[in-house]
Amino acid sequence: MQVTVSLPPPEDLKALLTLDPVKPDAFLAPTADNGWGRIYGGQAIAQGLRAAGHTVGDGQLPHSLHAYFIREGDEKAPVLYEVERIRDGRSFSTRQVVAYQAGGAISTLIASFHLPEESEDAQRSHVPADAPAPLDVPAEPTDLFFETRPTRIDAGPARWAWMRATEDLGDDPALHACALAYLSDEHLLGAALSAHSGARDWESLMTASLDHAIWFHRPFRIDDWVLFDLHGHGNADARAFATSLVFDAAGRQIATVAQEGLARARRPAPGAP
Repeated sequence: MQVTVSLPPPEDLKALLTLDPVKPDAFLAPTADNGWGRIYGGQAIAQGLRAAGHTVGDGQLPHSLHAYFIREGDEKAPVLYEVERIRDGRSFSTRQVVAYQAGGAISTLIASFHLPEESEDAQRSHVPADAPAPLDVPAEPTDLFFETRPTRIDAGPARWAWMRATEDLGDDPALHACALAYLSDEHLLGAALSAHSGARDWESLMTASLDHAIWFHRPFRIDDWVLFDLHGHGNADARAFATSLVFDAAGRQIATVAQEGLARARRPAPGAP
């Protein structure tokens, strides 16, 4: 699969999540220049979810996704997202999406969409009592499209992180879900590596996000503050795992996120002494 056209860089998150249809169930998307040389994983997840959402019935919203990162994407080149319609039911629809650049597939995800319905609403998880308010935490240098205010414990990875998009995203709940998907990749790998002996010296490790999952529980706005309550769960077999409960400013749990990452001691370059 060759993707050789060019697109102007997005000026805001809405532009990043605006996909151009190029043929039935295939969409071309711009990439954001973060200065890393590679595509930010949250971008691939968000755009893949956006592509899938363009193919489902009116009113259906994402309730879960599972994504795999296959290879690094080039942040200087656009991405082609091809959607396969796995199933359409009365309440649920399932889509599979593969993201391509000139070198081949860079990521894949499967997403399920649900037509909202009335039901019992019970919540067992809550914002930790000692979590600070967002404006009580110093802001970190921001990403192109969002503001983050993490709390660090013992100089380790973020335990809590308040985040929000820095622009008004309007009232489309599907767009807010994609924006949350974009934000969700920001701190999980650090939390996953918190138990690793090399966590204080990332240069000694070869790290990468391997797979990512999100469950959406309740409606929300991502241009308001949301709290990521992050938990690293240890590492084994060169892989580390973390989860995050996501709450809005009113304390409602709006999502749950999980990620597995590579945590391998960096190997000497070929020919090194």
